[in-house]
Amino acid sequence: MTQPRRFHLQRDTDISGVSGTGRVADGVLWSDGTVAVRWLGDRPSTVAWLSLDDALHVHGHDGATRIVWDDPEPTASEYPLADGCPHCPDGHTPPDHGQPWGAHLGPERDGDGQPTTIHVARTAGAHVAEPDVQWVSDRLNGDRR
Repeated sequence: MTQPRRFHLQRDTDISGVSGTGRVADGVLWSDGTVAVRWLGDRPSTVAWLSLDDALHVHGHDGATRIVWDDPEPTASEYPLADGCPHCPDGHTPPDHGQPWGAHLGPERDGDGQPTTIHVARTAGAHVAEPDVQWVSDRLNGDRR
């Protein structure tokens, strides 16, 4: 289990005209992937989300609001990146720690117009490594090591 990780929401454009720009909220990504967001300003509030993707879906405004991590991404030497990684000098973050995973339908369609692809990615732009592919595949196919 990893430690909670702090972040804040930085809004470059106030699309809704409510929150303003700059640092608009403080947040915590908890070790189980849930998120707490504390809104700043004249009417502060605290909201809990099941995932960072859920919070960004509502409040990201298509990139007008971005996550700025106040704590570094955790790493684990027991899960090294096979080919080395300039972003992970102490080892790549394990796929079951740090930022949660998100999924969405891809634009690919079959002859009847039905979707054929699911894209899986770490949230908030965290990078992935070759070992992550096997970890995701194992979970999708029932291997719960």
